[in-house]
Amino acid sequence: MDSQTLQEIVDIEMQRLSSGTPICATVSEGVVTLSGVVQNDVRRILIEQELLRRPEVLDVHNHLHVATPIGDIRTQLLALLERDDVPTAGLRIEAEDGAVILSGPAATWFDRDAAERLAWTLPGVRSVENRISLPPGAVQPDTDAFDDPLA
Repeated sequence: MDSQTLQEIVDIEMQRLSSGTPICATVSEGVVTLSGVVQNDVRRILIEQELLRRPEVLDVHNHLHVATPIGDIRTQLLALLERDDVPTAGLRIEAEDGAVILSGPAATWFDRDAAERLAWTLPGVRSVENRISLPPGAVQPDTDAFDDPLA
């Protein structure tokens, strides 16, 4: 199959898969290179996997990135947590001059850690204080697992 025909097939696939967001897809010798912005990581990976299912596509160079949420730090963080399926019920976010304070309950250590980790990724954040509480008996990471076993 020639590159022009494959480019036409890829263009049709992009219209179907992109959910209306403009994605640039170029084809060279069976390799598709993607660039642009998508709503979330699921969409980014889905587009790549769907293209790889086509026998004419030899490889996909996926340079798609997830759109950065807009709004103030609180709004952006809530959008990131929602995108990653982290529960936000009861979560309180205070942000002032790049300092973020997280408080309230979390069901798991993962949720508590995700809130802090994602807060650090936002532009303008200079400090994050994590006061999120866990329920009694919640599983916490084993800090001993990182100790030197030979010590």
